[in-house]
Amino acid sequence: MDLPMKIALIKLPATYADWYKQPALGIAYISACLESKGFDCRIFDAYFHSWSQDELICRVKDYNPDVIGVTAMTHEINQAARVAAELKSLLNVPIVLGGCHVTALPAKTLEEFPVFDFGICGEGEHTTIELMEFLQQKSSASQLDNIKGIVFRKQEQVIVNEARPFMTSAELDALPCPAMHHYYLDNPQALAARDSYYVMFSSRGCPYNCAFCMQVLGRKVRRRSPLRILQEMEYAIEHFGAHTFNFADEIFLFDNRQTRELLELFIEKNIPGRIKWSALTRANFVNSEFIVLAKKAGCYSLEMGVESGDDEILKTIDKAITVEQVERAVKIIKDAGITLGTYYILGHPGETLETVKKTSNLAVNLNTDFIAIGLMVPYPGTRIFDLALQGRYGYRLLSQDWSQYDKYGGKVLEIEGLPYRQLLKWQKKTLLNLYLKNFRLIDCFKFFWKRRKALCFMIKKKMGIKRLLDPRANPA
Repeated sequence: MDLPMKIALIKLPATYADWYKQPALGIAYISACLESKGFDCRIFDAYFHSWSQDELICRVKDYNPDVIGVTAMTHEINQAARVAAELKSLLNVPIVLGGCHVTALPAKTLEEFPVFDFGICGEGEHTTIELMEFLQQKSSASQLDNIKGIVFRKQEQVIVNEARPFMTSAELDALPCPAMHHYYLDNPQALAARDSYYVMFSSRGCPYNCAFCMQVLGRKVRRRSPLRILQEMEYAIEHFGAHTFNFADEIFLFDNRQTRELLELFIEKNIPGRIKWSALTRANFVNSEFIVLAKKAGCYSLEMGVESGDDEILKTIDKAITVEQVERAVKIIKDAGITLGTYYILGHPGETLETVKKTSNLAVNLNTDFIAIGLMVPYPGTRIFDLALQGRYGYRLLSQDWSQYDKYGGKVLEIEGLPYRQLLKWQKKTLLNLYLKNFRLIDCFKFFWKRRKALCFMIKKKMGIKRLLDPRANPA
């Protein structure tokens, strides 16, 4: 009897941002789907487990898979190619790439990185199963033409197949629960280390059209049924001891009938008596009665994208909120006793020093529990990427090095009249002012201590760049 094909699914090590660890939900779903079809699948999440690149490669080599799958965002794609090349030299097996970068640039990615044999674009569950069945059965190469959502090579030519439609709500309900046993049951210490933290989704897709977002899961929101959501939560509580849930939906707290019914069901089933949960919302959905309902249903923490403190900028990027809505939403959430994090970006189309100051002042004055303030990155697949390529709104693209495409520490984009160094100065200034002007010195210490590895990495990176540019450091 033939043994099942062995598949290794890889999440790369952190370069520096190692303070926000959670299971990789995408590959956990793919693993569960593959296992449901009889494949022997194992997740190697170097980020979650704090493995070095060498340790990751050693573990995958010991597993000796028949196929390797790697997920990578844009700033990780160069690293993904290096890891793939080393594993291919050791194991000589097909390597499949998934994630947002290959979804945005399918042909270009395989042309630029020949180490990848296949790419999977968009939602990967059904596509991966079809591709693995093709590889297992050693079917005729012509059968690849029938697999929607893949990119591959045929006689040295890169072929991009027809896109696979997004799954319907019914199809999402039919998916098995993500294979979290690879994170927890296979590593019992992980639960204690993560405080029984469990990540899940109740829907996929976002109906909004923000200029900086790729919308990898589409604009149509597809919701799982309340029954399936509760079943997964009960399973996580029973099998993994989960008591802190994070809903990874692009927006979880919509103020609509479906969300209200789910929250009321949480209350009816006494979910708040057993667990607490966090999620994303939008300023235009926040009202006092709705947030009180969320709190009663077990919500303890929310996150919200603000992006800018200028209404004209918010219109330009199609954020579909106003500064007034943001201010009102923050007050309501704070009054309800729910922890709140807000997110901002510097470097929007039409950004000026005046609008940067407005954003900085808003972030400081709102004084939410935590903030993230990144520099605009023109990620492939976004309208910002197109604007940067065209040089519109005074944009100037500084680098084509994908490893720089990170809103923390990357140097990719600047605006006429707003050089990169000035944006970087305001990024740092806003973070410091949040804590100093609001007399939050202990929070300030905690923030920078938690991110000390990232700070060391960025300082070394900056010093390395200076040395490269200094002719005195490189004598002929």
